[in-house]
Amino acid sequence: MAHLDGLLARHRLVTVTGAAGIGKSRLARAAAERQGAQVSRARWWTEGPAGGPDALTGVATALGLPATAGFEEVVDELRARPRLLFLDDVDPVRRDCLALVQRLLQTLPELRVLTSGRQPLGLGDEQVLRLGPLSLVPSGDGTPSAAARMFLSRLPARSAHLVGTGAAGRAVLDICARVQGVPLALRLAAEQVGRRPLAEVATLVESAQCRLAGEAAGTWRHRSLHASLGASYTLCERADRIAWARLSVLGGDFDEDTAVHVAAGGQLRALDIPACLARLTLASVLEPVRDPGGVRPGRYRMTTAAREFGFGRLRDAGEAAEAVERHLLWCRDAAESAQRLWQVGLQQQAIALVRAEEANLRAALVRPPQTTAQAETALYAVVALWFWWGVCGHTGQGRSYLQRLLPLFPEVSLLRARALWLAGWIAVRCGEGDAADALREAGEVAVLVGDDTTLGHVADASGVLAAYAGDRELALACLEEAVQLIPEDVFYGPSVAHSWAVLACNQAHTSIAAARRSVRTAVALRRTRDDRWARCMTGYALAFVDHLGGRPARAWRRARRALRDAEALGNPLGTVVVERLLAEIQHIPASAPPLPDRRRIPRKRPTTPTRYAELGGEDPLTRRAARPR
Repeated sequence: MAHLDGLLARHRLVTVTGAAGIGKSRLARAAAERQGAQVSRARWWTEGPAGGPDALTGVATALGLPATAGFEEVVDELRARPRLLFLDDVDPVRRDCLALVQRLLQTLPELRVLTSGRQPLGLGDEQVLRLGPLSLVPSGDGTPSAAARMFLSRLPARSAHLVGTGAAGRAVLDICARVQGVPLALRLAAEQVGRRPLAEVATLVESAQCRLAGEAAGTWRHRSLHASLGASYTLCERADRIAWARLSVLGGDFDEDTAVHVAAGGQLRALDIPACLARLTLASVLEPVRDPGGVRPGRYRMTTAAREFGFGRLRDAGEAAEAVERHLLWCRDAAESAQRLWQVGLQQQAIALVRAEEANLRAALVRPPQTTAQAETALYAVVALWFWWGVCGHTGQGRSYLQRLLPLFPEVSLLRARALWLAGWIAVRCGEGDAADALREAGEVAVLVGDDTTLGHVADASGVLAAYAGDRELALACLEEAVQLIPEDVFYGPSVAHSWAVLACNQAHTSIAAARRSVRTAVALRRTRDDRWARCMTGYALAFVDHLGGRPARAWRRARRALRDAEALGNPLGTVVVERLLAEIQHIPASAPPLPDRRRIPRKRPTTPTRYAELGGEDPLTRRAARPR
């Protein structure tokens, strides 16, 4: 309100814009009432989608003139005394209103105009105040968020006692988050609490927000979210309505490339998509998450209610199946792009890509496939994201997708062999009991299709499983087979350096020399230096071998570097394992020398004893000089 008052004091034309149900008219009306000048309010869209007079007739009626009054009569009435002309809900007559306001401002230098609508008029001197949803973040002093306060204030008197702390308080926060802080949705959800339990209202706003309806408040558009969004839909151009409906299959924010991939086709050309996105953003159907025009491409977001409404229109048009198919194909391509980035050593970029598109990927993968082809596409995307499930800590989510999709795609193929290995590998990493069965079946299918790489991955996971079970001999046999089968330039799954590192950790219990040879082989591989996860695994193996070999200082430094790599990748299992090794290194015998502080170790010249000699060990320089050339 303070910001709007300042704009009205300094400028002649101010417009309040925002999404459906955001509170534009209410704020603008309150600001107009605070002005000292006489206010004349003209409002459209009161009878229905096509109801209401044109722009000039509406203004004349608001001034108390006959509906047939012309422009000169309106100007004479406005010139008689200073006025603030408040044009409310101008969306149905926006083009008419634009021309009228421009003529009025040119004719009457003292006139000020305040408008409200879902998009600005577009005049040069126009000042725009765009309203966003209410905040979902609670205050630092423990006060509920703005959205929660509004929801609680709108509860019926007989239901106010239901809300407090505990489960009821969590349900309120859940409702506010799911409606994304939109005031109209909060009011309609609060009205539902008087008719059904709070938990049922939370479920309703999760799956069917457009069904939220309540008593009429002001206009017909505020009776339900469906009516409010339908009013915006009727004002959009045909291309914008098609884009709105097709983009509703997405589950999160998206960029222009994603929009072209999902929405283009048929009557909507790919080159028309950027203009559609711009118009939908102006109409407050889309919210810009990141403005276009900078170094990074812009991204857009659609509210849950707008997606529900758009998907309903898509289903009515008979295009839902085709849009879902395009979304799945986009999901497969995005997953494959992330896998390529991971395999060439750009793990940080791969993680950033998946994290940015996580909501859209989830929306595509949780939707039940309608055909075997859709199941195959979804399974391919899940398998391509093996690193996201197994390395980055999303094991539960990956297991749920595989358990649902594998029965839908029983065909013996390379894809099924990889999916079964992934299911077994994830089960091993999270300690589930069905790992052995999945790995056995994966090995059988891999033999049938002749895929040695998957056989190597199965052997690697089986070796880890045997090591967990305490069967060291079987673990060594499986891991030795894995390093023979997995090629150095593997395109899919963990690199062979991972298998060499695990083999070295198991060999360290029986032969330190063999373990050092294995881990040196892993370090010497060409791709290890560029592969951060392989570098993390080999670093851990080096630290583990040094720890068991009686070199605590070197083990400590290497374990710290491995921990930094694991934390940078968001690898929870790797972080826990390395931290456990660091704890073991800390508890070395009391007779051992203290661990050095790397920051305080001065750089030694080749002629002076090194830190290892100071710790009581053999001087590496002396040892190197004693070697025969």
